[in-house]
Amino acid sequence: MTEKDCIRDVIGYEGLYTVNVLGEIYSVKSKKKLSPCVNRFGYMNVCLYKNGKQKTEKVHRIVASAFIPNPLNKTQVNHIDGNKKNNCVWNLEWNYCSENARHAFAVGLRNGVGVRIVETGQEFSSISECARSINGSDANIGKCITGERDTHKGFHFERIENYGN
Repeated sequence: MTEKDCIRDVIGYEGLYTVNVLGEIYSVKSKKKLSPCVNRFGYMNVCLYKNGKQKTEKVHRIVASAFIPNPLNKTQVNHIDGNKKNNCVWNLEWNYCSENARHAFAVGLRNGVGVRIVETGQEFSSISECARSINGSDANIGKCITGERDTHKGFHFERIENYGN
C-alpha cells in the first residue's frame, strides 16, 4: 500500500483535513493530528472547521467515507471487533441498521430481549417477530410490555431479559 493509499482527504473538508487508515485525522494547515474526544455513546468525535463554522464529526464515519466503497448506500458504519475506539479502516464496514443490530447481538455487545405471550407461553426474539405471528402491531405489543396497555389481540405480553443467552 502506497502512502497515497494510506492518506485521503476528509470528504466535505477537502484541502482542510486528511485521514489515514489508522483513523487519525490531521489539519492540512498546521500538519497536527487532531485529538478526538469520546461522545456519550462511546464513539470518537473530532471538531472540524470550514468557512468559520465548527462541526462535530464521528471518526469512524470519516474513515469509512474516505476509504470504504459503499455501492449499496448502507447507512451505518459497524466496528467489526465491537470496539468503538478502534477506527482503523480494516475494523470498519458499511451496514444497514438491521445488520448492525444482528452483529451487536452476535458478538455479545447487546443482550437479547425477547417477548412472551403470557396465555400461550410462546416466545419470540423480538417484538416485531411476535407481532408478525399474531398479525398484530409492534407499537401495541410494546405498550403492553411497558404497561401502557393491558392487552393486544386478546393477549398479554411480557418481556424476557437475556433472551437466547
